[in-house]
Amino acid sequence: MVKAEKLTADARLKTLIDNGVKLGHRELLVMVIHHLISKSSGERPSILWCHKKDSDVPRQSRKHLKKLEKNLKSGKCDISKENAFDLFLLSTPVRYCPLSDTQRILGNTYGMCVIQDFEGLTPNTLCRVVETVAGGGAVIFLMSCMQSMRQLFTLSMDVHSKLKTHSHPCVTPLFNERFVLSLGWCKSCLILNDQLQVVPELPSLSGPVHPVGPTRLEEVEASQGALSDLQKSLEDGDKPLPQLVGCCKTLDQAKAVLKMIDVITEKGGRATVSVTAGRGRGKSAALGLAVAAAVHFGLNNIFVTSPSPNNLGTFFEFLLKGFDVLGYEEQSDYEIIQSTNVDFNEAVVCVNIFREYRQTIQYLDPADSEKLTQAELLVIDEAAAIPLSYVKSLIGSCNVIMASTVNGYEGTGRSLSLKLLQQLRKQTGLSGAASATSTVVESSVNSSRTLHEVTLEESVRYNGGDPVETWLHQLLCLDATSTLSHNTTCPPPQNCQLYYVNRNVLLCGHRESEEFLQQVVSLLVASHYRNSPDDLQVLSDAPAHHLFVLLPPIVSGMKALPTVLAVIQVCLEGGIPASVSNACKSRGERPSGDLVPWSLASQFLDVNLTKLTGARIIRVATHPDYQSMGYGSRAINLLSDYYKGKHITLDDEQNSKPSAVEANQAGEVIVPRKTDEPLLSKLGERVPEHLDYLSVSYGVTLPLLKFWCRAEYIPLYISQVVNKVTGEHNCVMVQPLDGGEDVGDNNNMTIRRSSWVKRPSEEFLRRFLSLLGGPLSDLSPMLALRVIQAHVNTVTTNEIEWRELKTVISGHDLQRLEKYSKNLADRHLITDLLPSIARLFFMKKLPAVHLSPLQSSLLVGLGLQLKSFDDVTKPLDLPIESALGQFNRAMRRLLKVMCTVQETALARHLPKSTATLAEFTPVSISLDQDLEDAAKDYDAEAEKKDKNQPVGSKLLGDIRRFAVQGNETAWEAALQEGPGSIISVKSTKRPAKMTEQELELELERPSKKKKDKTGKSTREMKPSKKNW
Repeated sequence: MVKAEKLTADARLKTLIDNGVKLGHRELLVMVIHHLISKSSGERPSILWCHKKDSDVPRQSRKHLKKLEKNLKSGKCDISKENAFDLFLLSTPVRYCPLSDTQRILGNTYGMCVIQDFEGLTPNTLCRVVETVAGGGAVIFLMSCMQSMRQLFTLSMDVHSKLKTHSHPCVTPLFNERFVLSLGWCKSCLILNDQLQVVPELPSLSGPVHPVGPTRLEEVEASQGALSDLQKSLEDGDKPLPQLVGCCKTLDQAKAVLKMIDVITEKGGRATVSVTAGRGRGKSAALGLAVAAAVHFGLNNIFVTSPSPNNLGTFFEFLLKGFDVLGYEEQSDYEIIQSTNVDFNEAVVCVNIFREYRQTIQYLDPADSEKLTQAELLVIDEAAAIPLSYVKSLIGSCNVIMASTVNGYEGTGRSLSLKLLQQLRKQTGLSGAASATSTVVESSVNSSRTLHEVTLEESVRYNGGDPVETWLHQLLCLDATSTLSHNTTCPPPQNCQLYYVNRNVLLCGHRESEEFLQQVVSLLVASHYRNSPDDLQVLSDAPAHHLFVLLPPIVSGMKALPTVLAVIQVCLEGGIPASVSNACKSRGERPSGDLVPWSLASQFLDVNLTKLTGARIIRVATHPDYQSMGYGSRAINLLSDYYKGKHITLDDEQNSKPSAVEANQAGEVIVPRKTDEPLLSKLGERVPEHLDYLSVSYGVTLPLLKFWCRAEYIPLYISQVVNKVTGEHNCVMVQPLDGGEDVGDNNNMTIRRSSWVKRPSEEFLRRFLSLLGGPLSDLSPMLALRVIQAHVNTVTTNEIEWRELKTVISGHDLQRLEKYSKNLADRHLITDLLPSIARLFFMKKLPAVHLSPLQSSLLVGLGLQLKSFDDVTKPLDLPIESALGQFNRAMRRLLKVMCTVQETALARHLPKSTATLAEFTPVSISLDQDLEDAAKDYDAEAEKKDKNQPVGSKLLGDIRRFAVQGNETAWEAALQEGPGSIISVKSTKRPAKMTEQELELELERPSKKKKDKTGKSTREMKPSKKNW
């Protein structure tokens, strides 16, 4: 290695470093100046050296350094002749860390951070490494092979390969240009060349650097004295307050520990403490000190959870520090148990205390909420990195203390503050705006839990007002949540208009553009549950991304831009030829970008779907003060009309291609670009891209699903696995745009732009109905019903025939349904029929049936998701009696239609009657006259019949001989025997020629058969005794 040449550094460099050491602030530099820093601070700081994995790093082997150290101690070598960098490595601890592994250095503190290989840097990585530098240290960027900082304007970053797509391969590094301009915003930044001289490329950094004055030093000492005053005021306090507060580094941290101790000692045990802050504020340390106090106050079962035990290193470190100051000794008073899991790297998972009686501090996996039945205190660290559904299930009947990092340093986002804390505020009767502006918020109004919100603002590593922190937050818009502008007017949504944002002007670095950028990013951060600094680089450099804003009516004469009501970020996708799609499919690859085309092509096994071009709506952010007022729907509708070509005007000059970024060539000075292009353009002033559909991908919830269904979007994909952050299923929805142009051929069938979605819609619905009983059974019945109803206009109605119906519902099954519908059987008799009936109904096989939304939800939950009545009625908030009544009415309607299908089919097999019915004409006579005529006809018929019949005397002779005779006395005696008896009256008359003896002989004589003229035998009639 060539010996280093001694250089004379610029005097401003030494002054800047001295000021940083005195104020506890950091510096932003471009050259290695380790000697100056160690001389000013009086100690050798540790160094973090960040680089790419495949880059050359200036280091020496341990063997060489040991040999050099041995020679120096023995006096065998001259220090002035040795390589200066070798001596530097020998005397200073240096940790080399690849840029891709910077998450491993979180929680560590260094005196200097050296960043080389700028092309491998990302905003997330920049946040991680900068926040590890302590006050008085320096952050140094090494720019190799560069003659000017302007070369960064065209530098291709490693992340750009992920931002390119097949249809948009060219990337313009607007983020780099803004980064260079932002260096001029940092008051403690210097740009040095290889001779350690200040480069005057940025005018704001070429001026003199003045030493810090005594007034400023007194202010710093006064801010540090507030913590000392609090600690002194607690010296005479009861244990453990003085001891634990003495371990705190900042005043905010001490107040947070006191608040948590107050909650722990309160009776009732149903309070929630939320600690939110940026990275490096001492949240985890405060949690550890608070748990040490909980052990001192006698809590037995304490559980602590986080995404991984590796995240609890700082927590357990300060827990043990709290034990030390409280007089606990390891082995005699407590024991530490480490994990045997290789993935956890021997992390501490349990601490058992047995000083007076057994107490336990146990790590708990976030998914094991059922183990908290005996918990007295639950601590959740990095709650925003845990799925929201898990956090909700963890909050039970005990005190809960949870901490989370905001500003998105680790990409964990703001799911905790946006969703969970908002729900807790509603339960406690607090508004979101009121709770966000105060440091500590307490309320117990109309709630069984008490919410306490604590915010830590002071950094543990450096003093307040650090210029590097201010620069970093301004560059990456990390303070966007506190810059929301509030407007007193509330214009009607129909009067608001959508505007296209020119990103070249938005990111040019002008003051007005920066204000508008901060306002836009603040809406994106405040309205979305997951954000990270990398999102800003994607918004800046991704060539397929576009930005739209919804603004109130602009009044002539306005000097400032109006308040942004809504922001829409879209990404153009698709347009991939079939040859490219087939090549990627054969190799098993899926290129980055084009989320929706590749998802649809893989789900429906149709590579032609990648030919279609679409715009995916990445985010729709509405101002928090104007949510649920129609502004988001207005923006979505205007965007849809724009891409349908309804805003095209022929009078104005239009342009659909973004203009090229003109590099600033005004000498050697770098200043914001000057451009004649407007920041905002009306939709009619720009020609829209030719698209086939609009799409959106999000975590599906019932309110969001209703919002997108109102905008006529159709779900075509729902993931079977829930998102790890939100605990929700990802959903992809599309809105086909009008048009009739052919886009491809699939199995000799031409795909039309207006009808391509029909087949995927029918296939999705069929799959979705099958998956509701398995991976999607956790969806609420109302949400599942809304997904099904979204396909009402795309699925073809096809009434089922009896021959198909009887394969799933037989005639005997219809009898069971009839029994239940008439309340003659229990509902369990037809439980096995519900899945088949539900599929028939929702596949529109029974179009004549109309069910209410409530009845349809019951059919979804019972028939498709196979849930019990209790599980179905609970999310519907419906009494079980009402649900049973609604379900019975639904079954009656379904039975009636299925019976009609059966009867219609059977009627086709019955013989058709050929007889024609007589035509009836009204009569001209009355009813009485008709009856009289009928009576006359009857009498005439009877008279005629009597004439035709032979006279009885000719057949029987004198029939008077058969007359029954008797006097009144004999009849009365016979009738007295009552009903059911035989009445016998002795006849007194006999034939004149027959005596009594002859009559008796005639009756006793057996009958004889005679034959008539036809040969048939007849029986002689004998006079006999008449009986009644």
